[in-house]
Order: sequence, then structure tokens, then C-alpha cells
Amino acid sequence: MRKNNRGEDLKYLLGCNIKQLRGDSGFSQAELAEKADISIPYLGAVERGEKWPSSTTLAEIAYSLSLEPHDLLKPESTSSQEVRKVINKLTTDISALVNQSVRKLNNIAKESKDLDK
Repeated sequence: MRKNNRGEDLKYLLGCNIKQLRGDSGFSQAELAEKADISIPYLGAVERGEKWPSSTTLAEIAYSLSLEPHDLLKPESTSSQEVRKVINKLTTDISALVNQSVRKLNNIAKESKDLDK
């Protein structure tokens, strides 16, 4: 986070997390807004990082999602579907490279052993 934008970055993080966790819970904006006793436009503004909710509202949003308020501020909560896809692809690619390297090392070791005979 850039020092001069930490507050904005935090609002953005909170908004992204709420939107992601709301979707993961299967709630529409209208459903979550009703459960948290806030208006749909206000929830939308929070999700876009335009508004910062009061502590009471933050707690109501969290509890409506069956979470604790601090869970809404965890950076790892922002893992979107696209980020997960990229992480999965990287994991697969890295695994393939490791397997390829191990095979090459085994071949080199076998060739070295054959030369020693």
C-alpha cells in the first residue's frame, strides 16, 4: 500500500472482500443489504470502496455473512475467481517444470552411472 493512499486502499480491500464473500455466500446485494439492515445503494458504495461503514454496520455485514468483522479486512479474502485460476495454472506449470527437471536429473545420473561401468 502506498502511504498516502492507505485509507483508500483499505476501503477498496474491504469493498472487494465484501463483494467476493457475498458472492461466495450466494447472496445478492439486495439480500445482504436486507440482512445487514442497510440500503442496496449504500452496500454498493461500500463494495466499490466509495464509502466506509460505521463499526456497527461493518459488524452487521460481517455477521450477515457468518463472519467476524476482522475477516472482512484480510487481504487473502480478495482472491477472485480469476486470481484462483492464475494460481492454479502457475501451480500446474511449476509442478510440470519440477517433474521435468527431476526426469532430466535422473537421466543424467543414469548416464553418469553407465559411464562408470
